[in-house]
Amino acid sequence: MDHKECFGSIKEIQLNMSQTITHTRPECRSCEEIRDCLRVSKQIEEERKEREELRKQELIAQIIDLSHITSNEIGSCLLEFLSRIYNSPLGMILFKNLLLFYEVPQNLLSYHLTIPISRTTLKLIQGEGVEDVKKNIEEFTLRVVLFHKSFPDQPKANMGMIAYEVARMFSSDPQVVDQIFQMLSDSETNQFKQLDLEARTRWIIERWGLLDEFEALNKGKISPL
Repeated sequence: MDHKECFGSIKEIQLNMSQTITHTRPECRSCEEIRDCLRVSKQIEEERKEREELRKQELIAQIIDLSHITSNEIGSCLLEFLSRIYNSPLGMILFKNLLLFYEVPQNLLSYHLTIPISRTTLKLIQGEGVEDVKKNIEEFTLRVVLFHKSFPDQPKANMGMIAYEVARMFSSDPQVVDQIFQMLSDSETNQFKQLDLEARTRWIIERWGLLDEFEALNKGKISPL
């Protein structure tokens, strides 16, 4: 059976945990195929989400493999941090930035970094097989975060430290700021432009859902190792 060109184009958008809106066309009201169209649209969206989730997990695994973390405590905090920010409202901008993390041993006066980039990593940052993400590798930037201190037995403070360093790096980089603007409404963009560096950093951390961890960082700053 032949379908209309618009078949499968109905979109369902999750506003929050309890609200969903359905985007349809005016002609959908009288369309005899609307039920089948909605079913196919849901199937297409579920497949897209599965591919996106797989890509997120592969990219997180690559970040962990390529990063140099010497303590299990920071390692577990980093894994949770990455999982949370990639599923946040601003998660899509992270696909344009390859993040790597290095924990520098505190008893060394100097330290060198060697960062191997595999073909698998290049495929991931090019977004092969993932819709709605630009595939031009020139748009991607390698960003390295160094950790010189940590907070023993304070996982929230450690996660707050990671969030602060990444958010502050993003807030001060015009390229990332432009990527953030693409994810915001006009009113949100105007509001963001009025913020200074620290306020932008806090705004991003809040969007990631990590304000509690950020507050734990501020409380723990007195006695880091």
